[in-house]
Amino acid sequence: MFLDERSASLLKLLQHSSIPSMNEMEQQTGLTRRQIQYSLNKVNDWLESNDYAPVQYKRDLGYFLSDKIADASITVKLTKRSYIFSEKDREQVIYLMILLSQETLSVFHFQSATGVSRNTVLNDLQRLKEQAQEMGLTIRYSKQSGYIITGNSRIKRFVIEQLLHEVLNGSNSQMITQCIWSEFDERITAIHDQLENMEQQLGIIFTDERLYELAYLFFSTDQLIGKGEELDQDPSWLPFAETKEYVLIDAMIGTAAFQSTWSQTEKLYATLHLVSMNRTKDRSPLKDDQVFRELLQRVTEEFERLTFVHLQDKDQLFEQLYVHFKPAFYRIKYRFPHVNPMMERVSKIYPELHHLTRKSLRILENELGFQLPEDEAAYFTIYFGGWLQRQGTRLDDRKKAIVVCPHGIGVSNILNYTLRELFPTILFLDVLSVRDTAEYPLDYDLVFSSVFLNTDATLFVVPPILEERDKQRLNKQVMQELYGYTVPDSDVAGLMELISKHATIHDPKQLEKELHATLYVQAGTPTHAVKEAEKPVLAELLTTQTLQLKQQATTWQEAIQLASSPLVELGTVKEEYVTAMVESIEKNGPYVVITPLVAIPHARPEEGVLSLSMSLLKLDKAVDFAPDKPVQLIIVLAAADSDSHLRALIQLTSLLNEPANIQRMLEATDKEQLLEIIQTYSKEETE
Repeated sequence: MFLDERSASLLKLLQHSSIPSMNEMEQQTGLTRRQIQYSLNKVNDWLESNDYAPVQYKRDLGYFLSDKIADASITVKLTKRSYIFSEKDREQVIYLMILLSQETLSVFHFQSATGVSRNTVLNDLQRLKEQAQEMGLTIRYSKQSGYIITGNSRIKRFVIEQLLHEVLNGSNSQMITQCIWSEFDERITAIHDQLENMEQQLGIIFTDERLYELAYLFFSTDQLIGKGEELDQDPSWLPFAETKEYVLIDAMIGTAAFQSTWSQTEKLYATLHLVSMNRTKDRSPLKDDQVFRELLQRVTEEFERLTFVHLQDKDQLFEQLYVHFKPAFYRIKYRFPHVNPMMERVSKIYPELHHLTRKSLRILENELGFQLPEDEAAYFTIYFGGWLQRQGTRLDDRKKAIVVCPHGIGVSNILNYTLRELFPTILFLDVLSVRDTAEYPLDYDLVFSSVFLNTDATLFVVPPILEERDKQRLNKQVMQELYGYTVPDSDVAGLMELISKHATIHDPKQLEKELHATLYVQAGTPTHAVKEAEKPVLAELLTTQTLQLKQQATTWQEAIQLASSPLVELGTVKEEYVTAMVESIEKNGPYVVITPLVAIPHARPEEGVLSLSMSLLKLDKAVDFAPDKPVQLIIVLAAADSDSHLRALIQLTSLLNEPANIQRMLEATDKEQLLEIIQTYSKEETE
């Protein structure tokens, strides 16, 4: 009974977990429903012929194997005699045989290994010749030597490294390794064991995949040396002859697992692979490697600058980046290629994050003198993305903008910097020329341009150098566009000039700051309620009547209902306002989660606000507004108009900008403790 590649892959998929539905099976395999049905029939035939029950289906479980077949059982049954190699499998087997085998190889050897006809092997060989030629290698045949491959030894090593990575991380790895190395299992296992001993002596832990790759790579190197395929000397490798890794490699080569005589160059080749392989742990302290530390700090600071995000617990982040970057540094420096299987997925799913990470890595590229490969850059994207997710920050929630300026790099950079400072919540992706804009690959919501453009995005035309009045005007436009209200005008520069004519200003910067704060919260027209006309401070809105401490809420909808209940009881909002807040989140997503563990739900004044009010609910147990957005502090904002709530909102923002304040509020056990924190930020003049 034979299994083709598709059926074997489906069997392995079912071996490890049930699949809920046919739709899910289509998504996981990439096959059509008809192809899956055909493969399931093949799998069932194979299972029954080997005394296993066929694939089962139940509505509550989906498709599954009732026998719970162990990995070892499948491995024994699924030998190459009952397995049909795919075209790619055959190419890998034949390529590795030609590169590594010391036998005189003929078409018969390839037929015997793959179980296919002579014509199929000849077609495979023709494709391989074309692939080899693209790499600068030549596959040729003679009666005396059989099939051989000629060309640069370093290129051959590169091809072997790539083949090993593909084979050992592929779904059919056991079948292929059995064809090439079945008689050498004991020696390869011995090398694997020695590498594990090296891990202990070096204080590192390799990823499982990389450890297996090293074992097979070192054995393959021994095979190549036995064939006379040795590398030319490379003077840049010589400093590694003084390392502990080289000493351990030298000792390993002397064991029974190796049968060839290795030159210093070959030992250095193995040493470089040892230091450049990915690892999950590295006990060597970061402080001992000041150069790496400074580089990682500079890259991280640049990432923070570009994203306007503060990364928390950066020392821990440096440690994780170090574990990855140390081997990556050697891979990049010595041009040892490395494949990141997640690269395409990362750049596709997180394009903006990857783009800004790529820009941050220019610091490394300038230091190294060449561009980082995309595979390596994707790893940094994964680390930064994981850290943002860990602290509850998401870049894709923010509006994305480009800056268009045809006035040269100097003016463009000034404009870009000014806009970043003015709008820290907007994610600025790039500064572009007008021509570059037409072909820009990333999506964006806003365009800040010094010239008029035809664009589907929201366009703000700005002067290339912004004066204070320009900033105020632009700020109003952006606030109106994004949030539906504007900040009152304040001519602080004019006031400063006027004051200086009649008084001596001892601290201009502090005066300017306080004028900004005072005018920001006091300017505007009176509204229909006395308290609103005075723009109440935070403590006047969050009182014992509007504060609640509860253990938990079942859902985020229930949490909003609970948080709003004091305002409904006081008569400042209608029930319709609560419904409007819930519907807004259901429609637009959890945009109200403005910082980790804190949400400020709100709706439009006309949707049920009777007078300006605010309430706060603290939960002992977080409720999820989304799978990655847990919330414990829910602050309901009911604004009666566009500006009466601004003073309190500014004070609330100042309070929440300090993570320590959020922590203190979460630790509060009664209303008095919460009020004490709120009172600190409820002064008549916002600091």
